[in-house]
Amino acid sequence: MNAIAEPKNKVGQHFKNVEAFQEWAYEQEFGYEFVDNKVIKKEMIKDVELMIIWFLDKYFRLTEAYKNGANLISEVGMKLKTQSFRIPDLAYFTTEQHFSAAKGEHPIPQLAIEFLSKSETVEDVADKINDYFASGVKMVWYIYPKTEMIYVYSSPKDIKVCQGNDICSASPVIPDFQFQTKDIFRKEPS
Repeated sequence: MNAIAEPKNKVGQHFKNVEAFQEWAYEQEFGYEFVDNKVIKKEMIKDVELMIIWFLDKYFRLTEAYKNGANLISEVGMKLKTQSFRIPDLAYFTTEQHFSAAKGEHPIPQLAIEFLSKSETVEDVADKINDYFASGVKMVWYIYPKTEMIYVYSSPKDIKVCQGNDICSASPVIPDFQFQTKDIFRKEPS
């Protein structure tokens, strides 16, 4: 029987900086974020979210960005300008950003996508959104699987809520990445 390995440092322990945390985090079996000098365990993607990711990927693959080599990447660690380390559930990276990462740079995605988790508070969501925008992210989608809603942030104060027949769009970041909101919450492929 395999036991789950305990992290070398306990959640809640302080690190002297984000670089020290990042070195530690990449050695762990589970995802951890680093916010306000504290370690926070990142929840894994759940089954219902996997279905939503399948539909998001389906619509993304129709875009010019995808045809030009861009990708939606799941669970990639990001060192942010706010001295936080976040792991968005999905992040949009261009071809150029993929190659800059290979050169040791820390690209910031233009679009970060998060699923609301049961453990997140309103303050947690606001902190995460503020971190992303302060670091250069251009758009954040917060997906609420239970209510089948997507909160589209083009700034921390500019929010559009999409539900049902509403068209959810990543424009101007990815102009042709759009779909009817209800279409990513279906239980069967189309």
